Amino acid sequence: MELEDMGRVFQYLLKHRSVEYRPRGRRSNDGEPDVANLLRGSSLDDFDQFQRFLRPQGLKLVEFDDHMRGVSTAGRAWVLARDLDATPAAFFSTERLYREMRIRDGESREALAVWFLHIWLIYLSLIYTRPGRGISEVSGYLDATFSREVLTEAVEEHVEHVRNSGMSEGAEGRIVAILDSEKGQDINRRVLAFLNLMKDAGLIQEASAGEYQQTLLGAYEISEHYGRTLKAPVDNILQGIVNITTPKSDQQADKDDSDGIN
Repeated sequence: MELEDMGRVFQYLLKHRSVEYRPRGRRSNDGEPDVANLLRGSSLDDFDQFQRFLRPQGLKLVEFDDHMRGVSTAGRAWVLARDLDATPAAFFSTERLYREMRIRDGESREALAVWFLHIWLIYLSLIYTRPGRGISEVSGYLDATFSREVLTEAVEEHVEHVRNSGMSEGAEGRIVAILDSEKGQDINRRVLAFLNLMKDAGLIQEASAGEYQQTLLGAYEISEHYGRTLKAPVDNILQGIVNITTPKSDQQADKDDSDGIN
C-alpha cells in the first residue's frame, strides 16, 4: 500500500471499526469495497507496515476469513481492535463516554462510571451468561441478540435488587445511593445512551428498530481483553471496554465537560 492508501484505510477503520470483502446480509458502506480491496491486495510487507503504524496508537488490525461464522464464502473481514499492551491514542477518550452518559447537570464521574459499568455487565449477562456462552466463543456473536426493551427491564430489575440489598455504608453504600436515585424515565435514558456509545464503538449494531446484535469486533475484544479489563482502575476499565473516537470538533467540548465533572 502507498502511504495515501494507508491513510484511506485508517480513516475508514476509525469511523467504522471494521471492513468486509463481500459482506453477507447487508449492503457495503460508502467506500468499503475500495478499502476491502486495498487490504485484500496488500502484501505481507504492506500488512506488517500498517500494523507497525497502528501499534503506537494502541491498535491492531485483525483479519478473519470464511472459517469465521458470518463471513461470506470467499469473503474476508478485518476489525480495528485495541492492543492493551500499548497506550491508546489521544483521539480515543473516555470524556465523551462521561458526557453522553450524563442525563442531568452536576453528575460526578463516579456516578456516570457506575451506571455504564452496571449496564455493561447486565449486557454481558444477556449475551453470555443466559445463553451459556463462553467468553472465548467469538463466533457466537451471530446469535448474541437482544432488544432495548429486554436490556432496560433487566437493568430495572437489577436496580430494584440493589435497593433491597440493605447496603448503606462504604463504597457499596455509595453505589446503592447512585442506582437508587433514578426516577421516571432515567433508566431508559441511561440504557439508550449506553447503546448509542456501544454502536459508535462498533461493538454492537442495530439489526432492526430496537433490536441489537453484538459485532465480530465486540466478540473479539471481549475474548481478548475481558479478564485484564476488570483488574484495571475505573477509568482504565472504561477505556478498555469501549474506545470512542472523539472528533476534533468535540475535543474542546470534552475538555469543558471534564472541567465541570468532579
